[in-house]
Amino acid sequence: MTDPHAAILDALRAACERDPANGPLWLHYGEQLARTPRAADAIAALRKAADLRVEPPLVLRQLLPLLREAGFGAEALIRAEQCLERHDDPFVRRELAIVLREKGEDQAAAHAYRAARAADPALADADWDAWVAGIPEAAPSAPAPVPAPVRAGVAGEAAAPAELLERFEAETPRVKFADVAGLAEVKEQIELRIVAPYKTPEIFAAFGRKAGGGVLLYGPPGCGKTFIARATAGEVGARFVALGVADIVDAFWGESEKAIRELFADARRHTPTVLFFDEFDALGASRGGTESQFWRALVTQLLAEMDGIGGPNEGVLVMAATNLPWSVDPAFRRPGRFDRVVFVPPPDEAARRAILTTHAASLPGGETIDVAKLAARTANWSGADLKALCERAAEGALARSLKTGKVQPVAMDDFTKALAESRASAGEWFATARNHVRYANEGGRYDDLEAYMKKHKLL
Repeated sequence: MTDPHAAILDALRAACERDPANGPLWLHYGEQLARTPRAADAIAALRKAADLRVEPPLVLRQLLPLLREAGFGAEALIRAEQCLERHDDPFVRRELAIVLREKGEDQAAAHAYRAARAADPALADADWDAWVAGIPEAAPSAPAPVPAPVRAGVAGEAAAPAELLERFEAETPRVKFADVAGLAEVKEQIELRIVAPYKTPEIFAAFGRKAGGGVLLYGPPGCGKTFIARATAGEVGARFVALGVADIVDAFWGESEKAIRELFADARRHTPTVLFFDEFDALGASRGGTESQFWRALVTQLLAEMDGIGGPNEGVLVMAATNLPWSVDPAFRRPGRFDRVVFVPPPDEAARRAILTTHAASLPGGETIDVAKLAARTANWSGADLKALCERAAEGALARSLKTGKVQPVAMDDFTKALAESRASAGEWFATARNHVRYANEGGRYDDLEAYMKKHKLL
């Protein structure tokens, strides 16, 4: 007998796929999933609703408890604080109190709980009341000063903690720009501004320029920002250290500033090194108005390290990727920090052909697929979208293989059907970007994005 609740969830999922920009629909789907054991799916759906700018408290009342239970304390903290900057929601404030208490920030947790209870007495809890009674009231203090930096090369400098460096293990990528399909303009910019100083330091030294600096890559999700960062390290033979913001916060709560400081110190000891921060908007969001003293101190520490306060950054390249450049604190875009901001667009037609050829080649019969025809019909599709298209097309051949008991080749009809059922995920991103290009392009911040959108009739 078919489970009626499962059928409802399947119908909601299908509706979301047909209308992927419908935030309230994703919220409703996530709310229904939250009532089932499918916590991971519920989190994914609610994150989607949040990305589509559904009223934050509506999403977070469902999402925050799920994040906490799944161990995503850092994400819960970030989302709660960002919501409370604009919406003083008692439930969200209580959730913030729970996260802070779990992390050992008792004073801040008590302050948040008292504020939530005062705004909505229904949120009062006897156990919390008893716990809070033992913590004296105190107004939120000013941000803690950044710890004194440890200068690289100074005698007696402590080695970076083994646990920290093992968690963020460095690699030496073998991929280079030749392995990156398309993105010719992006590679040209990085070649001139980043790679060339490493390869011809004497020429750049004549102009007072040194290798290193900061580059912020932005664009739609799935368009190769991480890959281009890894290829940049490969071009100059640099160590590559990929940093997850949530990992830093959750693993080193209370010592996160030290983690940042030690990572930079280690990079200075082993130049050239590329420090790559993925989903940088989570860490580099505006500090104004946030309730967490801890979070402001962490961001301030990162800014100080990028300024070279902890030691000279020659030979240290800081790269970051974000889908939300408009959410990054302007302080990070000042000269000497991320003074190079590079738009990473979806692959052009030639690159789409190359990507589709690579993925189709891994399928039985993939060599017979007209990838040129598919590339012409997938304008503004990301590399991740194209990979998903190939995977969906393969499902038809897989189903035929299971019926016959023999491997059946994938056919062009499978791709045509998959294409009709799929959409470019970048469409949602460009819809959001349009307003920022039109109304928040002070100083030409998004000129390259504007040029791309005009060229492709997206603006």
